[in-house]
Amino acid sequence: MLSIRSTFIAFFIAVFVVAALPATQSVAQSPEEGDTPPAVNGGKIIYSLKIEGAPNDDVAELLEQSSRLEQLNDTPPTSKAGLRRRIQDDVEGFNKVLRSEGYYNNKVEFELDDTEIPAKITFNITAGTLFRISKFEIVFTKARLEPEPLDMEAVGIKIGMPARSEDIISAQRLALTDLSNTGYPAAKLADQSVVVDFATNGMEVTLTFNAGPRLKMGQLELTGLETVDENYLRKLAEWEPDVPYDASRIDLIRRRYLRSGLFTSIRLQPREVVEADEGTVPVVLSFVERASRSVGVGASFSTSEGAGSQFYWEHRNLFGEGEKLRADLTIAEIRREVTVAYTKPNYRKIDQNFNARLDLKHENTEAYKEDSVSTFVGLDRRWRERWVLGIGGSLEYAEIDDDGSTDNFTLAGIPMYARYDSTDDLLDPKKGIRFGANIVPYVGLNDITPDFLRTEFDASTYFSVLRKDRLILAARGKIGMMAGDSTSDIPATKRFYAGGGGSIRGYKFQTVGPLDAQNDPIGGRSLVEVGFEARTRITENIGIVPFIEGGNVYESMVPDFSEDFLWGAGIGFRYFTAVGPIRFDIAVPLDKRKNVDDSFQFYISIGQAF
Repeated sequence: MLSIRSTFIAFFIAVFVVAALPATQSVAQSPEEGDTPPAVNGGKIIYSLKIEGAPNDDVAELLEQSSRLEQLNDTPPTSKAGLRRRIQDDVEGFNKVLRSEGYYNNKVEFELDDTEIPAKITFNITAGTLFRISKFEIVFTKARLEPEPLDMEAVGIKIGMPARSEDIISAQRLALTDLSNTGYPAAKLADQSVVVDFATNGMEVTLTFNAGPRLKMGQLELTGLETVDENYLRKLAEWEPDVPYDASRIDLIRRRYLRSGLFTSIRLQPREVVEADEGTVPVVLSFVERASRSVGVGASFSTSEGAGSQFYWEHRNLFGEGEKLRADLTIAEIRREVTVAYTKPNYRKIDQNFNARLDLKHENTEAYKEDSVSTFVGLDRRWRERWVLGIGGSLEYAEIDDDGSTDNFTLAGIPMYARYDSTDDLLDPKKGIRFGANIVPYVGLNDITPDFLRTEFDASTYFSVLRKDRLILAARGKIGMMAGDSTSDIPATKRFYAGGGGSIRGYKFQTVGPLDAQNDPIGGRSLVEVGFEARTRITENIGIVPFIEGGNVYESMVPDFSEDFLWGAGIGFRYFTAVGPIRFDIAVPLDKRKNVDDSFQFYISIGQAF
């Protein structure tokens, strides 16, 4: 007989696999056979809808999205004439969708059976031959300085590709973008000729542009500044006047300014009208500054870690060049911590930051009791938009009570880290990937402190599998390894632990892994964790999240899987707010250990679990 744990794990994995499979057809929701809702409810005609014969899944989804019958399913018509008007609207709409996807020789037919309950409407789609682009030209109206010919592939066009209207519109947009980046910001589409040839199943397209005058960028003008140093912004711009107008360069500068966090908006003022070729126009940016100071408060609770509160104060423009000073205070049942951090952005180089941090901490868990002070100084640098790479030096002094024995440790470290983030939201991601790597070689500075190397890798990914992000599948993994002395010689605070709200829910904080005779956590030199969530949005403000997580901690330098994973599972509830989802999770240990694990744990905080 399968154990409860095995059944739960198998069920959750099956949910993930089935939800991730692509749909094979587009069928609107309808009552099952045997259900007998009235055909008329308060004078309204109830109906079901089927769309058959779509050439592929993408077109099927477009047809369903465009259907008035589908959109108005919850508000049935009051007469057969009203129902037929909706059907005729869909016939016209489906023809438009099919033509926009390159099916110009299509046929849309329907069947209406109003003798059953509910009335059944079936559309039969005959897509016909897919038309393809046989010729594509971009030409310019006569001008003294005509632009260089545009490469077809640069505007996303290849001869022989499907004749989709979206691709032609995209080509128009990309052509205008290319012109605005190469000295022609006033370029406009003058004419568009599209000829569909039913004899060859081909389409011939000619786009005619009025390029307008060729212009140069003049001086960069910055308006609306109050506390931010203008010279600092000019340094960030790396501006070169009297070069061909380049809208992409202006956009890069705007994004660089917005990324500083100093402004709520940055607007490009309309260009001066210049008719002469080789004319020069100033570039004027108008700023609205964000408030420099802010304070915040947060709270969390879990059955194993107790209640906690967090407070912060932040100044984002200390000396006028975006310098950030932040103080954080954490007051919780197992932790008291004060952190002061300073960041100097764009230190010596663009997108390079200088970071300094001081941390005072008292922590009292079942694994250890710690009083420590630590410092860090380092640099990080943005690389290829989504990567951040960093390195620095740290110094730490800690008094640690481990299993009744108190020792003083002094450590110097060289933290090195890399982070990648392509997600769309910090607190509630719906798509993208996150990855982090941390490598820290430590050197002991007193007799009792050993030398060791600590490495940690973590990643998470997010997939939206239903329209309007109604279902997000999220998965994460983490692995840690430590090279050096035995577990007992490494300071207890630097060992790996698992269990708790940010780790494996369902188990008490730090209790997944080796335990001593009193069932207190020992920690280890390696760790593996995995987790899966199905984030389902029930309404605009309410969501439910079934989840399962597992892992273990090992005394070996790398995970040897000598012990099976401990699995925890549960369900979470989300209330979505403007600042992020409020999270309430309840979880049970699927591998409950006698006299160690409670029957359940619950957690309250802000933001998704990962």
